[in-house]
Amino acid sequence: MREFKAYIPEKLPEYPSVRGDIPVDLEIGCGVGLHPILYCQDNPDRQLIAIEHTAEKFQKFLKRSQSHQLDNLYPIHCNAISFLAKYGQPDLFGKVFLLYPNPNPKPGQKNKRWHGMPFMSKIWESLKTGGELCLVTNEEWYFEEALNDFDKVWGYPPAKVTSISCKTHPNWRARTHFESKYLERGQTVFQISILK
Repeated sequence: MREFKAYIPEKLPEYPSVRGDIPVDLEIGCGVGLHPILYCQDNPDRQLIAIEHTAEKFQKFLKRSQSHQLDNLYPIHCNAISFLAKYGQPDLFGKVFLLYPNPNPKPGQKNKRWHGMPFMSKIWESLKTGGELCLVTNEEWYFEEALNDFDKVWGYPPAKVTSISCKTHPNWRARTHFESKYLERGQTVFQISILK
């Protein structure tokens, strides 16, 4: 894997004024924000920086987050790679969430998948020791490829793997709108959790 080289555009949002007394987590590609809102409601003792690059999705997320008035949620509208290139530092986040990323399924697009990008090294570096990387997908091939790359390419510790469906987890509360849709269709979703 080639080395990650940071490109930092001139205009980026400021790093949020997070509290120093409770853990800070990160979600990359949070869409319209269902997971960030649920997560911050369920975890008042943690903070979440939730990044969304798409303007339309971010505006919906921002509006929803403002209506919930959560003081532990920090919505950020920008490119996550640029954001971490500028503000990322070792041992920064307790958890990093990659929930239902674009699988970029064409054979020549592997370098656009999170586990196939040099940027993965920056994500891992930003995790605290004992922190958790959580990737969830509904694409079995993507799950298998990511699991293999985390082990063989990146050399990460063994992953905990969970397969979630309406049959195996009948009382599961969907974390995203995508997850809700996939489970309602009878699909299985695959979660990879790796502790640093």
